[in-house]
Amino acid sequence: MDALKDLELLIRSRTPIIAVETCEEDRVEEVLLSLAARLSVPLFLWTVSEGLRRSGAGNQIYDTQDPGKALANLAAIKEDGIFFFKDLHHYLDHPEVVRRVQDLSSLFSKSSRALILSAPRIDLPAELESLTATFKLDLPGADELWALVKDVLTELAQTRKIRAQLSGEERARLLESLKGLTLQEARRALTMAILEDGALTGSDVQAVLEIKKERLRKEGILDFLTPEDCMADVGGLENLKSWLQKRRRAFTAEARKFGIPHPKGIILLGVQGCGKSLAAKAVAHEWSLPLLKMEPGRLYGRFIGESEENLEKALGVAERMAPCVLMVDEIEKGFASVSSSETDAGLSKRIFGRLLGWLQDRPAPVFVAATCNDISQLPPEMMRKGRFDEIFFLDLPKREERKEIFALHLRKRGRDPAAFDLDALAAASDGFSGSEIEQAIVSALYTAFSRSGDITTIVIVEELRATKPLSVARAEEIDALRGWAAGRAVMAN
Repeated sequence: MDALKDLELLIRSRTPIIAVETCEEDRVEEVLLSLAARLSVPLFLWTVSEGLRRSGAGNQIYDTQDPGKALANLAAIKEDGIFFFKDLHHYLDHPEVVRRVQDLSSLFSKSSRALILSAPRIDLPAELESLTATFKLDLPGADELWALVKDVLTELAQTRKIRAQLSGEERARLLESLKGLTLQEARRALTMAILEDGALTGSDVQAVLEIKKERLRKEGILDFLTPEDCMADVGGLENLKSWLQKRRRAFTAEARKFGIPHPKGIILLGVQGCGKSLAAKAVAHEWSLPLLKMEPGRLYGRFIGESEENLEKALGVAERMAPCVLMVDEIEKGFASVSSSETDAGLSKRIFGRLLGWLQDRPAPVFVAATCNDISQLPPEMMRKGRFDEIFFLDLPKREERKEIFALHLRKRGRDPAAFDLDALAAASDGFSGSEIEQAIVSALYTAFSRSGDITTIVIVEELRATKPLSVARAEEIDALRGWAAGRAVMAN
């Protein structure tokens, strides 16, 4: 485990205080037990309910529930050791506690002793910041998760008959679905999935994904989506499809060995209704990656620090789910006020700056697919190379693309495209976007149903002629968008 190696390095280098930010308290204890055995030193545990005790020993040290008294006892212990204080973060605003920790820091820095704090979030007082190493315990990786799978199967098999049947590919998919969960959450998800039918099979992947979706729903910042459409369901956009196809295997171990870096992402700029969101979702389907959706407007909270914390949570979830696709819908709406952020005391600038830094330097393989309708509202820093790989412009579909879009939507609704005059439909829909073409077919279905007949080319053409597309209603805006994209973006069509 990397966590074991990193913590060992910190303790061997005589770091007196280590703050571990995680919600997996039990996992920290397991890691520290392994580390204590590795270093041949004892592990001491402290909680406010039980006081201080040596791990493996039955009784606590007398009268040590009070944090000040517990810390005073550490000074009296002469042997090297690891001291895991689970609840101390609640008392870091007490002057006496802070002073005792400072005194221990001076003592511990001269020996192989370390005071470990653990909590989902630890706010250190200024006096302790320079004395403390902050350590973030990553969520379990594939090896830990597979060990957990075997542990759960063994445990359940003691009381009931359990069938485990996973191919190599299904095992990989199961472990991928468990990524982003704590060990406790993963254990609960596996147990529920196995008990439902007394077996662990490839079909249980979906059950695990549903639990993961529920977790993201509770956090309320990111949505976990199930991509149902593939690129074959997107009409036209041949240049974009070709670019994505070349990078289809870019997240594999073979790609790393070949020397290929992870692709960072794309901005999908274009006319409304031309398939930007559909294409962004289809990327995840094509690459068989989890799909997360972030709406920038949901990051902003009412209280001081809440917005920054929401962004950190969202980026943290995306990194834990990696490799994954993070779809940022209408990205310009979240950062349109950056240039005039005096109105929000600089909040937009801080959020924007943090996101820019993450886009530039993110270590995790998170592919960002951002959609944008109005490029004039997007700060120019966002479009610099290195944050995104490419900017694609999605224009209104051409004649052949419109035929393809009509065929796709007719087929989706149980109609044979060969029964329609696609050339006539393409001609009648000049200037229509993909979504406007879809809506014309839907309207034609209503009309045909009301007439007790079936949809025909003539009925669809009637609906097209009754509609004024965006290319007419907002012609000036579309021309301006095309003007900007010329020479600055890659044509997706």
